[in-house]
Amino acid sequence: MRRAPWLAAGTFILLLVALPASTTLARVTDSAASTASFSADTLDPPTAVGAVGGSTVTLTWVPSLDSHATGYAVYRSATSGSGYTLVSSVTPGSATTTTDSPGVGTWYYILTTTFQSWSSANSNEASATASAATSTAYVTCVGTSNAADTSGAGDNNGYLSNPSRACVNDSSFSLDTDSGSGGTQACGTGTTPDATKDRHRWWGFPLGLPGSVSSINGIRLRADLRLDGIAGSHNLCAQLSWDGGTTWTTIKTQAITVAAETTYTFGSTADTWGQAWSPTQLNTTNFRVRLIDASTVTTRDFSLDYIAVSVTYTP
Repeated sequence: MRRAPWLAAGTFILLLVALPASTTLARVTDSAASTASFSADTLDPPTAVGAVGGSTVTLTWVPSLDSHATGYAVYRSATSGSGYTLVSSVTPGSATTTTDSPGVGTWYYILTTTFQSWSSANSNEASATASAATSTAYVTCVGTSNAADTSGAGDNNGYLSNPSRACVNDSSFSLDTDSGSGGTQACGTGTTPDATKDRHRWWGFPLGLPGSVSSINGIRLRADLRLDGIAGSHNLCAQLSWDGGTTWTTIKTQAITVAAETTYTFGSTADTWGQAWSPTQLNTTNFRVRLIDASTVTTRDFSLDYIAVSVTYTP
């Protein structure tokens, strides 16, 4: 091999050549399968819808099985199977009853379950008849059916003179002479009479309720009373019993501010005295009236001309 003339003997040449950078290409793949799924759901309506009539209609039902239900829409119609109009919305989803006041007539109801803007299919239909309330005439007691409270009751002699006269409206009086043994005006507290006050009870009121009564709406008690004087402070108080005098309602009080005979009314056509009455509790044996006389003057005479009862009910 001949050497280049410009190279000295023993000289070598190193040649460096730039090569292109290497490039790696890769592909990534995923073989995992999707596990998500979607399903359709519908709101379940309430079941076993029932209706009970009276002066109002009470609706009951078994709540929807859907835990996300927020309430119920109540629809009413005067025609079975059609013509329903929304009358109320009831919450929460656990609710089981509501009351409607539709007026006199027979009414048909369905309910739907609600959640936000969604509603279920209709429930079963239920119907009930709403009736107008009616009141008996004022009915008085049977004259022999009365007795004074004789223990822890002031002088323990009640209306000691002619108590049966209170069962006739004729201006002949039952008399509680020198009423009570303590000089306070209060008749008592809650259902418990003051032990220093005279009291007397009457029963045997033939109210004449019909055989079918859906509800007792109220009881009024009338008492016609006069005093022998007005000096001092005076109350006439009343209680009712539904079990022959074992248990009594909370005491109702009327202030007596005039001496002349005056009619005092306790209760109203819509006042049940805190008791859910049944017709049996209003018969001539179980139903009783008790009057309590209270005065700051222990020589005060209470004269009772008449007592009578009126019951308001829905057939």
